Amino acid sequence: MANVLTIGDKRLGAALLDMGLLSDEELQRALEQHREVGGNLSDVIVDLGLLSERRIAQAIEEAFGIPMVELVGMEISPEAKSLIPAERARDLGAIPFSLEGGTLRVALLNPLDNLVLEELEDLTNQIIEPYLTTPSSFRYALALHYPELGLPVPPPPSSASPGDVQLGELLVRKGWLSREALEAALVEQEKTGELLGRLLVHKYGLSEEQLYQALAEQAGIEFRPELGELEVQPEVTALLLRPDALRYQAVPVRQEGSQVLVVLADPRHRHTVAKLIERPTQFILTLPKTWEGLFAKAYPEKSRIGEALVQEGKIDRSALQAALSVQRRMGKTRPLGEVLVELGYVTAQDVEEALAKQRQGGGRLEDTLVQSGKIKPEMLAKSLAAQLGYPYIDPTDSPPDPSVLTMVPENTVRRYTVFPHHLEGNTLVVLMKDPRNILAIDDLRMITKRDIMPAVSAESAITRLIERFYGSTTGVEELAREFEGKKKEEEADTSALDDNAVVKLVNSIIREAYLQEASDIHIEPRQSDILVRIRVDGALREYMRLPKGAGPAIASRVKIMGNLDIAERRLPQDGRVRYRDRSIDLDLRLSTLPTVYGEKIVMRLLRKAADIPEIEQLGFAPDVFQRFEDVISKPYGIFLITGPTGSGKSFTTFSILKRIATPDKNTTTIEDPVEYEIPGINQTQVNPVAGLTFAKALRSFLRQDPDIIMVGEIRDSETAKIATEAALTGHLVIATLHTNDAAGAVTRLDEMGVELFNISAALIGVLAQRLVRRICEHCRIQVEPDPMVLRRLGLSKEDIAGKALYKGTGCDKCSGTGYKGRAAIHELMVLDDEIRRAIVEGQSATQIKEIARKNGMKTLREDGIQKAFLGITTLEEVMARTNE
Repeated sequence: MANVLTIGDKRLGAALLDMGLLSDEELQRALEQHREVGGNLSDVIVDLGLLSERRIAQAIEEAFGIPMVELVGMEISPEAKSLIPAERARDLGAIPFSLEGGTLRVALLNPLDNLVLEELEDLTNQIIEPYLTTPSSFRYALALHYPELGLPVPPPPSSASPGDVQLGELLVRKGWLSREALEAALVEQEKTGELLGRLLVHKYGLSEEQLYQALAEQAGIEFRPELGELEVQPEVTALLLRPDALRYQAVPVRQEGSQVLVVLADPRHRHTVAKLIERPTQFILTLPKTWEGLFAKAYPEKSRIGEALVQEGKIDRSALQAALSVQRRMGKTRPLGEVLVELGYVTAQDVEEALAKQRQGGGRLEDTLVQSGKIKPEMLAKSLAAQLGYPYIDPTDSPPDPSVLTMVPENTVRRYTVFPHHLEGNTLVVLMKDPRNILAIDDLRMITKRDIMPAVSAESAITRLIERFYGSTTGVEELAREFEGKKKEEEADTSALDDNAVVKLVNSIIREAYLQEASDIHIEPRQSDILVRIRVDGALREYMRLPKGAGPAIASRVKIMGNLDIAERRLPQDGRVRYRDRSIDLDLRLSTLPTVYGEKIVMRLLRKAADIPEIEQLGFAPDVFQRFEDVISKPYGIFLITGPTGSGKSFTTFSILKRIATPDKNTTTIEDPVEYEIPGINQTQVNPVAGLTFAKALRSFLRQDPDIIMVGEIRDSETAKIATEAALTGHLVIATLHTNDAAGAVTRLDEMGVELFNISAALIGVLAQRLVRRICEHCRIQVEPDPMVLRRLGLSKEDIAGKALYKGTGCDKCSGTGYKGRAAIHELMVLDDEIRRAIVEGQSATQIKEIARKNGMKTLREDGIQKAFLGITTLEEVMARTNE
């Protein structure tokens, strides 16, 4: 996977080039290595022997006016140090050393990165005054001043290098350098921090071959300027991963007896290389140009997924070496099913079932697994990448480079569902749902006139990128300006608006809501303007404001989309529309409502039936899930799902149907309206105008020989009684109900006129649920609990002892909210004999709840608190969504 340059790295590269410290060829070489090995660009330049740490620091000081500070021996203010925790100091490359007034002075590894500076300002609430330090000085100070990190304290960095003096003396003895030239070079090195060897070659007449011969002699190894036809044994080359070979400029070429012959371009790394290879080694030093030719021959392929996993710390080098060894012995690509099972994404049984289904209906194994809900599309993409040896790229973690978008036309990206991501040298990295599509790769190669390297990504992620970057060319702001420009005309005659502009505006709003994964769009007329808001993760956010006169035109457009009456503005209307725009395919539920300032419109974006998860993915705690699965497996009875509007009841209901509505069962639903069209299920929508109510439909269902009946909502006494009777006569009824908790469902049915003995006999379980916002994974940090929140939740210090709590600080990925996505919290009451007796006796909901808790039921709040301790959500969210 490619490593992206930070803003600071780009600035540093440009400065070193402008100052003449690096040639264009040297900088390109450093950038190419950075793409594969990652890290800071300055570290790569030092590893390549192009410049010293000190020389880079001086260059930054000269070019950007950021002063360099030496941390060795410096007194660090405890007050300043306390503002940045140890882990953040390590991760941000920042050590605070002085605090004066509201200004915090910080020594930074990369003071050119504005994102780091902004993060430090947010973290400390101080104005940051940046200083520069060298990596060796930073490592020393970090280990010394933050002992809680457990880092070994290295020896203090020294400006003088005994090795340089020895090298100079050797060159003088060989007659390749005069004593005067050496002394002048050492003085210049002391001033500039330049590497001695580079200085001698560039300014004092030493040839590169003489320098490397002296370095080899100093290290006690053989020097060969040319390698001739040196035989390369692939199994020996594989002892060192490509990124390590590039980082340490070492290629193991063949085994001679018990020793591995390694060709180096930099003798400084020979001990590290010997340790990585873990075998006796013999080294040869060669010139950089010669080594680069050997490297290209030994490692012809770019970094693959295994090497990326090592870089990310997911597996260690020895595990990857073992896996590669097995793969070489097999000599073929392993089956995807085998890879999926080994990665722990699915069970062997899941694969067998999918294969059986695949053999019956055709199609590919991966499509069958996704359709059955056994695996998420992201997991499939990762597995496919592992199977085929390509990198997996998640565009949310690694955004595309906009400069490469013009290389591939829109019709090509849409035809193949591919997306140009970034360049690696002259190779274009392209996101693909299936990198085995040779036709797509050939077309891309022909269109771009470049080599193509596929990277795997989920199809939905690629589709979102296509819509975001290749979508409508008319921006929403431009459309808003168009409306503003017609404002005077609107006041005189609303029909003067351009119909095409209205269509574009509504489409743009829907597209943006889809891209932001919103659940609802609200278009609200106000006294002076039209407010457009979208609901993301359960919270409404303002999206845009439009001129007041745009309201009637927008309302008419939405009504036309939903086949509603555009002339009727006095009564609410409901409709549904299938919205298709290139690769976006959405179901929208429309609702209009007359208000004092015009018609308010709400559009709900419905998820596809294919997106409905398996019950395992609903977020149940393990002990609750087992009881839940047992309840829904019963052949008859009524199972209720309760909660307020927007608590995910419909989603849970259809997940249950997805599991239990097998082909050998007759499953019928009555809904208002039908939200998800599920293949293999008979779905009916209520129609009060025609006289089709929930109760009437239920009566008809009982004459249709059903096994499973789903009631969208029990709203009245008649529906409640018929649903209970259906459960008592051998049918499984799944229904939703509006109550605050699980035990409250018994009281609600009683209030609706269902006899207590019928409730006791028919009811098998009640699931109450709420949706809480998930903490954003990208900006999650550990925090101390708020005493006020603990008090209101009834938690003591003993309750949270040894537990960790987290929150999101807010970042681009979560639009600064600290939350991304939602998770469910549950309260499952399973009826047993004791609860049934309590119902018949007419005990209150509170008494029934206490019996259920005594028998192991967790309340909504208890389940939420447990999920907060697991780092899924925050205590504040749990407190806001539960009421106990």
